[in-house]
Amino acid sequence: MHSVLSAKGEPRPTNLRDARKLGLLPSVTNILGVVAKPELVDWKMEQAVLAALTLPRREGESLDEFAHRAVEDSEGRGRSAAEFGTAFHAGAVLVAKSIEVDPAGPCAAWLERYHTWFLANCRRVVWAEQVLVNAELGYAGTADLLIEHVAYGWTLVDLKTQQVKAKAGRSGKARAYPSWAYQLAAYRRAIGDKVACMNLIVNSAEPGPPVEHLWSQEELESAWKVFEAAQVIWRTEKGYDPREKGDLTAKNTENAEEEPRNTQNMRNGTEPVQPTVAA
Repeated sequence: MHSVLSAKGEPRPTNLRDARKLGLLPSVTNILGVVAKPELVDWKMEQAVLAALTLPRREGESLDEFAHRAVEDSEGRGRSAAEFGTAFHAGAVLVAKSIEVDPAGPCAAWLERYHTWFLANCRRVVWAEQVLVNAELGYAGTADLLIEHVAYGWTLVDLKTQQVKAKAGRSGKARAYPSWAYQLAAYRRAIGDKVACMNLIVNSAEPGPPVEHLWSQEELESAWKVFEAAQVIWRTEKGYDPREKGDLTAKNTENAEEEPRNTQNMRNGTEPVQPTVAA
């Protein structure tokens, strides 16, 4: 549930008042919004600088007007990156559920490489795009994949798209960031089992083999501590403790809907309680 009907009968995003009334839970990504992400700040700054350097000036345009257009241009680059990530995730779910790649899809070339990785490394799919809930600690979120990996056994996989740039004629190197481990640690705790946790990094700049980044148990334990601290900050800043909604009605649970893949729709950061199902 990411929207409710307004007084005019039109859908509107849920807010904290709705969360308190309906017993909605904050998403993992929303909770982690209180944690600094230097890599994201650096990327946004780079896009802004690139826009300022490459955007042509209009005749008679003031500096303020140009700056405004440069900001809009850099934000457009961010939207394009998000759209690619959303399209790739949708295609990856199709691969997990049907072992098929849509040849007409916008990410077909990337998904063919992912398909090759999937067939070589996935012995069994437990689920794909599953809503996970930790009712005791008051959070929820949608995880990408739980598979039996040929090398690591039961593995929670989170897909990440990243623009990996070549440097001085050499291939670039994919990077994994601490905030990714925080997210996986939260999902793993919601599962209730110490499965292996991996980010699978896809280079959005050009099609290529996905890169596995397996987090160690020590890294995940440290990441969980960060997520616990983030929960405390989130509850304090929002003035709302979802753990106090332990008496949620059955209706709230039964009517729970799956979290959409597009994180643009998650900016309100509230999700309904839903039982975890591991098929």
